[in-house]
Amino acid sequence: MRGFFAIAVLPLIVGCTKDLPSKSTAPAPALPDAPILVSVTSPKKQTLAWGIEQPGSMHAYESTPVVAKFPGYVEKLYVDIGDKVKKGQPLAKLAIPEFDWEAKQKAAIVEMAAAEVGLAKRSAEVSAETARAAEPPVAVAIALVEKAKADAARWDSEVKRAKDSFAKKIIDEQQLDEAIRQAAAAVASKVAAEANVLAARANLKEAQSKFARAEAEIAVAASKEKVAAASAKLASAMLDYTEICAPFDGVVASRHVHTGHFLSGGKIEPLFVIARLDTVRVFVEVPESQAVNANAGAAVAIRIPALGNREVAGTITRTAGVLSTDSRTLRVEIDLPNADGTLRPGLYCNVRIAAKSTDAQLVPAAAVLFADETAYSFQIEAGKAVKLRVHVGRTEKGHLELLGKRPAAATSGAWQPITGAEEIAVGNLGALVDGQSVQIEKPAAPRE
Repeated sequence: MRGFFAIAVLPLIVGCTKDLPSKSTAPAPALPDAPILVSVTSPKKQTLAWGIEQPGSMHAYESTPVVAKFPGYVEKLYVDIGDKVKKGQPLAKLAIPEFDWEAKQKAAIVEMAAAEVGLAKRSAEVSAETARAAEPPVAVAIALVEKAKADAARWDSEVKRAKDSFAKKIIDEQQLDEAIRQAAAAVASKVAAEANVLAARANLKEAQSKFARAEAEIAVAASKEKVAAASAKLASAMLDYTEICAPFDGVVASRHVHTGHFLSGGKIEPLFVIARLDTVRVFVEVPESQAVNANAGAAVAIRIPALGNREVAGTITRTAGVLSTDSRTLRVEIDLPNADGTLRPGLYCNVRIAAKSTDAQLVPAAAVLFADETAYSFQIEAGKAVKLRVHVGRTEKGHLELLGKRPAAATSGAWQPITGAEEIAVGNLGALVDGQSVQIEKPAAPRE
């Protein structure tokens, strides 16, 4: 029985294996012999308009922490959180006693310097009078010199006549001697007069020098007064720092101090934060793929859910110009007028940025086949269907935007541009294979 069973089963096994097809010899799918009838279209260039929607947030146009420049105690608070303020309006008063005393000291020094200027001016006036008084004696001395010269010349002539008369026995020796004495006296008087001129001129020069020195002392005193005044202004400016003022028109967004709070010099502590709210900024981070369409001047629509989905129209005011290397986004800012104050910093909003393409190449949606998350199209070339990978862009009313193409087998590399001259198969793309013969369906003739 055992031998019979073995012999009976063996033919059965052999017979079964003869009927199984060989995997290595299976033929490839054959292309249909007859061309398949297809409809074709060419990409049409159109202008596409769409919106880039991104979340955004509102911020104050300006938000500045107000700090004290010097350490001191908070003496008074004039405002509190929520108060509206004007530029230059006092917000708080600090107590810094040393600044008060220094300002008073500098003011006293200015008064003293002014008094010194007045004293120098009076000294100059006295010196000027002395110089003027020294001028007439010089003229008198010069006149006396001329008189002495004349007297000396006359007595010299008298001596000559006396000598001639004495020789002729007209006068005696006593009379000759008298003439000689008078001539000598006249010469001495001339010398004395000339010495007086020198003395008078020296006195005048001394008086003029004193006047010039007095004028220089006025200039020195005036310079000291200017230095004292500048020092007083500095002390006054330092004293001004004890009054903390608003940097611009806005609202007190936060307060961080109370009366008596000591502000140390080693740590910068803000007293208040002032926010400008007449205009608000909306910040939006636009993804890298859409950054090219987010430019200054582009129209935007801003929807604010917290305000009953209120929508505000605006335009992009500015962009960062560069993408963040961390988030790969472009910072966009939109300034919105806020005269009624209803737009508050911190509000969440949704921003739609208007964008458009003026040269989009569109084909019917039936011209694109999606398989394995890849888009394909068939371009008809010389009666054959050539399978292409296509880069699909936006959707527009049953049409798709083609951004580029490349062979179906290529999984990487540069995309070739869409020219608009391509003949693209439309419909029944699942029945087509790469290299298949096709016949282009002619459009039906219009009915008469």
